Amino acid sequence: MLGGCTYTATSDVANPVVRKASWFSYLNADDIRVACSAGEAEGKIRIVYNADYYKDVRTFDVTPQTGSDGFIIESHQFGPIDVSEMNVSVRSPLGAFSGEPVRNQMTRQQYLTLTDAMQQDGFGTQDRDGLRLQSEDHYWVALGCSQQHMTLAAWSSEKGDLRDLHFPVVLEKLSGQADPLPPAPDPDAAKNPDPFYGNDKNMRDRNFYRTVRGNMLQ
Repeated sequence: MLGGCTYTATSDVANPVVRKASWFSYLNADDIRVACSAGEAEGKIRIVYNADYYKDVRTFDVTPQTGSDGFIIESHQFGPIDVSEMNVSVRSPLGAFSGEPVRNQMTRQQYLTLTDAMQQDGFGTQDRDGLRLQSEDHYWVALGCSQQHMTLAAWSSEKGDLRDLHFPVVLEKLSGQADPLPPAPDPDAAKNPDPFYGNDKNMRDRNFYRTVRGNMLQ
């Protein structure tokens, strides 16, 4: 089943089998939603950058540190692999690199700088109901918990110029990832067939999408 399992607080997104089975749940932050409703996820944020799912995906989880006013930001990078080596369907949403985590500490001021930039870009105020996020496109998804309420924001290259966003610059500096973020595409440039997929129908058909419905991805 395509990403049909639930991602929980004990799941590991770096595990390619877990990622394959629960990617949709991870993207929707189902684990944070459960904790948020119980009052146990105040201040938690999950941000995902999809720069064509089968080429480069970045994930960022920001979590308050117990007993202090600081935070931990944990990030992963997933890129392309030969899926045939793992004996899985070419259509499966399977990440690529092992995705070993990179962890950095954040001060409260750095956290506020990040959230201020996110709000400047529409986090908490935008209405993107019905927006379709295609796996082969570039998009950002951000979800956060505040006062037992989840907020979802999404930005897609199909609906705007991702190069105008402010928070990715802040996030990149805080994450500690060695590789820079993949550049966002020019929305005005002609969209030519991707040579990565060529004319192979199976390669093209493995793409998938999620749709923004209120504060959920379905």
